[in-house]
Amino acid sequence: MALLFSSQLIAQSSDKFVRTDVVYLKNGSIFRGQIEVYEHGKELRLRLDENQVVIFEAKNIKKIVQIANESETEGKEIKHKKAYEFREKGLYFHSSIGYIGGNNLWGNYIDGFNVHAQAGYQFNRFIGAGLGTGVDYYNIGLGSIIPIYGTARGYLKKSNVSPYYQLAAGYGIPLENENNGFAESKGGYYLAPELGFRFGASNEANLTIGMGLTWQKATYTTTFGDTITKNEDDYTFRRFNFKIGILF
Repeated sequence: MALLFSSQLIAQSSDKFVRTDVVYLKNGSIFRGQIEVYEHGKELRLRLDENQVVIFEAKNIKKIVQIANESETEGKEIKHKKAYEFREKGLYFHSSIGYIGGNNLWGNYIDGFNVHAQAGYQFNRFIGAGLGTGVDYYNIGLGSIIPIYGTARGYLKKSNVSPYYQLAAGYGIPLENENNGFAESKGGYYLAPELGFRFGASNEANLTIGMGLTWQKATYTTTFGDTITKNEDDYTFRRFNFKIGILF
């Protein structure tokens, strides 16, 4: 909201200015004058005449246009940088979908995917901790694996677009596909380092895009025929992981 000294200031502009700055607010208001101070992400001070100055919060500004003199109808637009409002401390929630394609148990390439959700606490911009779970499909024939893990994550820049890191480690619980002859399954360790970017610096929702590697250990027991012959095999899934998520 602009801090106004008079309700008539909206329509005022000074013909003494060599350059006129036109400030368009998100609420539809338009102010004409000359910019004295503009701190990206903080505030803008606009002088309307020799005696009157208004102050705007940067988050309320839609755009700024500079006009060389009053006779021109078009001017040069100043790009307005979105205010940095990312919550560097407090609770966070993150949900994502990912692609984890790779070779299956028999050496053939197969598409895989996952859906994950996390919740935690960000202590500062560089370090946060939380818990997560999801559903991973490394191989549809085997069934899904449910990882339960702890995470550490942080953001490297105080900006609207920031690199981030995440390390997830825990235990995966396989749910075998009995229709394909798997009688039993045992879980194993889960490890997933990840690097990516956070797009946006809102205190509400932000987009994340990340890439990383995933290791998942599991043991499957198969049966053959009516004699109930059993074969126990240990597998370690190693997959490249590409994720898109929403951070709250």
